[in-house]
Amino acid sequence: MAEVFGNVNVKYNPCKSIAQLKSTADYILGKRKEQIAEGIEKTRPELYNAFGCNRDNFANSLIMTRKMHQKKYSRYKPKEILAQKLSISFHPDDNDKLTYEEAYKMAEQFAREFFWSKGYEVLFAVHTDTDHIHAHFLVSNCNQKDGTSFRRGPKELVEMSKYLGNQCRERGLVNSIRDSYYSKDQDREEITFAEHQMKRRGKLSFKDEIKTYIRLAMNDSQTKTVQDVVDILKDVYGMDIRWKGKTISYALPYDLNKGGKTKAVRGSKLGKRFTVEGMEQYLQEKERKHLEYQRTDWEIEESKLRVDDYFEWEEQATADKSVYQAFDEFMEKENILENDTDTFYGGAFQDFHKQWQGIEEESKVEESVDYTKFSMKERAELLPPPTDNTMEEFEQYKVRMGYNQEKLKSVRYRMSVYDDFLKEYDYRKKIKGMDRMQPKPAKKKQRDYSR
Repeated sequence: MAEVFGNVNVKYNPCKSIAQLKSTADYILGKRKEQIAEGIEKTRPELYNAFGCNRDNFANSLIMTRKMHQKKYSRYKPKEILAQKLSISFHPDDNDKLTYEEAYKMAEQFAREFFWSKGYEVLFAVHTDTDHIHAHFLVSNCNQKDGTSFRRGPKELVEMSKYLGNQCRERGLVNSIRDSYYSKDQDREEITFAEHQMKRRGKLSFKDEIKTYIRLAMNDSQTKTVQDVVDILKDVYGMDIRWKGKTISYALPYDLNKGGKTKAVRGSKLGKRFTVEGMEQYLQEKERKHLEYQRTDWEIEESKLRVDDYFEWEEQATADKSVYQAFDEFMEKENILENDTDTFYGGAFQDFHKQWQGIEEESKVEESVDYTKFSMKERAELLPPPTDNTMEEFEQYKVRMGYNQEKLKSVRYRMSVYDDFLKEYDYRKKIKGMDRMQPKPAKKKQRDYSR
């Protein structure tokens, strides 16, 4: 009987911190705050389970296993791989032959066969909110028995795909199987037989050379639009570009055909990424990832500064109240739970630090202009040139725009505020330049370990 393969997907961004681990587990079970607020039902109680641990407390169980084997882990910084993410899915044309309960049985068998039987804790759930039935798996990267890491290389993935393919064939799910391990990729770049032969001989075709230059231009830090890419290709690489509407063609001036004319090639012949629409999508995704990196970098730097402030806070503690007591009172007053990592990590330290040192009150007294009534251009004209201390500039932005801790409790809302700040910050730099701050010499702190 001929081999068949099922659709097994691997997410190549594994969980590398407790925050990511908890967020992924909550997503799989539909317990994220935004999912609950929007009324999204990802799964049902009878359609999810876990092997080796409590299904509703997967993250804590995984951390206990790592501690038992003395494995490292990080609370917020993405360092060690804590868990791998996989999924299996079925074609929508097979929905009439497959119920959610049967999909759960298949997911349960799959999890037992490839994860739990080998000693790895696993959380799995069948999702009910999409047209195609699918199941997610969150697999511990630390074996319960010997602490070894979970392998999901090509050999293991082929084995998983064969197993799922046979399960689908036994149930008559003919649309959910395929004849080869690799499915046809509709977005794959087109290649001729001659180009294939050149690649085998280690030579670069003129199409490959053009695609290399386009990739370099798109990945340049200064390119944000298709026009930016075209300008770089013309000015830096000397390419001839013809661009009209959604059609674009490329040519190298030194690569001529037998008639002595330049060999032009359309973007659609190079692949979807090199069309006008493909470049627009790629540039938008690049900008989104850049903003996401800036947010993450800002939060990591902010957390570092808050840790450094601990010893300064101890020096400022009054005789009848320690800094830790004051912080507990602040948490209670602001109704912030200890396990509310979004609020705790994102802003509680910052606001407590200001209140403890009396910074917040001073800022309010000094600020007399209501910037919320002005446009971004008007605000930029009133404000001085921005400094290169992005974190401090962001704090000043929150104060003058009236964003307090209560308003910034929502992570999604806080990120949109940060995006608005970046727009104003970049605009001020554009019209007024940058006031670069000289770094202050680091002062050594004398820590008293006798306490």
